[in-house]
Amino acid sequence: MDRSSTQTGFTLVEALIATTIVMVALLMGMALVAQQRGIQRRLEAQRATLHGLEGTLEALRAGALPLASQRLDAAGHTIWVDVQPASHPPGLYRVSLRALWRVEGRVRERSIETLIWRPPT
Repeated sequence: MDRSSTQTGFTLVEALIATTIVMVALLMGMALVAQQRGIQRRLEAQRATLHGLEGTLEALRAGALPLASQRLDAAGHTIWVDVQPASHPPGLYRVSLRALWRVEGRVRERSIETLIWRPPT
């Protein structure tokens, strides 16, 4: 058997292709790590705003806030409350909550709509 006809190991082209694939995977991983702080800030701001929306809605349901259209400013976000009487039955109100907050220079928005019943006086 001739030694020149048998090959062992990888060719230079195969090694370059493998190296390129590994480098692309590492660069994509580094991009995700670099974006992690921004993602974490956005999620934290969204969590705080959703907590504010839930608290406002519970305060409206419990009667701690008047059942009227209003604007509420909190740390990092603003909540608009829109209250409209529903057509039927008496004492039923359609309530829309809209929150706006700014994170990384972009304005984000979240809305909740529900019905609240208060006994007619």
